[in-house]
Amino acid sequence: MFMTENDGPAIDRSIYVMPMFVNVVVSDLPASEALYAAAGFVTLATIPGPSGVPSLVHLRRERHQDILMTQGVAVRGSVSASFAAGNVDLGDVADRLRSAGAEVAGPTDTPWFTSDVTFTDTDGNTVTLTAPRVADDAAARAWASDQITGHFELPEGTAAPTCNED
Repeated sequence: MFMTENDGPAIDRSIYVMPMFVNVVVSDLPASEALYAAAGFVTLATIPGPSGVPSLVHLRRERHQDILMTQGVAVRGSVSASFAAGNVDLGDVADRLRSAGAEVAGPTDTPWFTSDVTFTDTDGNTVTLTAPRVADDAAARAWASDQITGHFELPEGTAAPTCNED
């Protein structure tokens, strides 16, 4: 089991009813577990298959940011997921991922006032960590009110709706 440090908020290690999670099939469970640890995911649980060998790993980065990773025949590029990065330095995350052997793009500033780091694991699955550009808050709020259509409200004091709040 990989016990990793996460430079964001403390990981909630409780098992709760998950409102959403991502399923990722990988060809090498231990190697993939180590790679995702470089992105700040920690291992909550490892579940063995019938032979006693681990067949499922439950990873978490922050509350409601869960990945159930299973050993199997991976279909290259079958998963693409995005997670709120929280209060982390995306440059540091990108460096850790590159050191772990991931294909990494970013950090890149988007037109919608976030900075993103996207990594591709060895099975071709992509994960994006995204964070609002706090320094651009006023511009982001003005842009959102002028450009985004739909039925939403921007919370007071934020550049965009976030999913880090319970």
